[in-house]
Amino acid sequence: MSRSPPQRKAQRQRTILEAAIRAFSRQGYHGCTVAQVAREAGMADGTLYLYFQGKEDLLISAFRFVLEGLLERLDRATEQEADPIARLRLLVKLHLGMMEADRDLASFLQFQLRQPDEAIRHAIAEPLTGYARRIEAILDQGKAVGTIRPDISTRVMRRVIFGAVDETVSAWLLHPESGTLSTRAGPLLEVLLRGVTRPGPVPAP
Repeated sequence: MSRSPPQRKAQRQRTILEAAIRAFSRQGYHGCTVAQVAREAGMADGTLYLYFQGKEDLLISAFRFVLEGLLERLDRATEQEADPIARLRLLVKLHLGMMEADRDLASFLQFQLRQPDEAIRHAIAEPLTGYARRIEAILDQGKAVGTIRPDISTRVMRRVIFGAVDETVSAWLLHPESGTLSTRAGPLLEVLLRGVTRPGPVPAP
């Protein structure tokens, strides 16, 4: 069955965005050109401009494509899970698994996300905020049922969790010889969920 014009347009946009992720990951945003993205996508430069205004539009659209896809997968994975601790484990494992499955995607998200341009940061703030809210919702649910400690700010916990996952992926990209991301999920979750102190009374300072 042939695709409708909207379906063909959506597929072409997806092809371009996936090519942009690969090109930006390997060349860097500032070192990459629209022509290189077009070649990666297997099309002429002029065709690409039918769908995107230029390199900045490509970068912003690619970020939104990646982050919204991550949120969609996260929602599907956790919608049937009621236990907040289990949901938090799923979130961390899903994030690490998605990054490990596509190194170009991981590199793009980790290194190109840190753009100094304020307009770019503003344009990608919405999906990033959506991710933060997913984590906070899990933590607040855990507080409500008594499995997450209530005396620490949800926002502080969320920053610790996101920062730990983010740093784990960056370290894996910089030092892939030190092991896979999947093997790091367990120790990471152990620290996040149980802390760094030994069982028993905490030593006095």
